[in-house]
Amino acid sequence: MEAKKKPGRKAINLDHNEIERLAGMGLNERQICASLGINPSTLTRKKHIKSIKQALERGRASAIAQVSSKLFDNAIEGKETSIIWFLKNRDPDNWKDRNILETNHTINLSHVINSAKERIPNTSHTIKRLDDSIDKGEITFSHRKESQKEIKSNGSESLSPSKSKSES
Repeated sequence: MEAKKKPGRKAINLDHNEIERLAGMGLNERQICASLGINPSTLTRKKHIKSIKQALERGRASAIAQVSSKLFDNAIEGKETSIIWFLKNRDPDNWKDRNILETNHTINLSHVINSAKERIPNTSHTIKRLDDSIDKGEITFSHRKESQKEIKSNGSESLSPSKSKSES
C-alpha cells in the first residue's frame, strides 16, 4: 500500500549556511531569494525564525567587517581615496566637503536710498520727465548739474511712445 500524501504545501527548508554566505557576499534579500530559488515573500515570512534572522545578520556583519578591514588597510597604506572616504564617514563633523552657513539679513531700502543720495552730493534733485523733453524734440541727459546736454531731434518723427504721428 502507498502512503497517503499530506495535504498542503511542501515544506521549504532553507539552508542557513547558504543564506549567511550569500548575505556575506553583499547580496540583498531579493537577490538571496533568487539564488535560493524561493519567492521573496517566503524569506520575509521566515525571517522571524531566530536562526534565519541570525544567518542574515552574521552574513551582513562579516561582509561589512571584510570591507571595513580592507578600507582601513588601504588608508593606512596611504591610498588617498581610502583616506578621504574613511575620514569623511568616520568623522563627518571635521571632514565634510561643504560647510553650510545660514544667515538672515534685513534690508531697509529707505536707508539704502538715503545713503546713496548722501554719497553723491552733485546729483540733480529735480527729475525732469523724459516724456516732456521727447515731445519737444529734445532729450535731456542729466547726470550732474554742471554737465547737462541737450540733443535736438530732426523733427521728422515723433519719439514719444505715448503719441502717434498724427497727434504731434
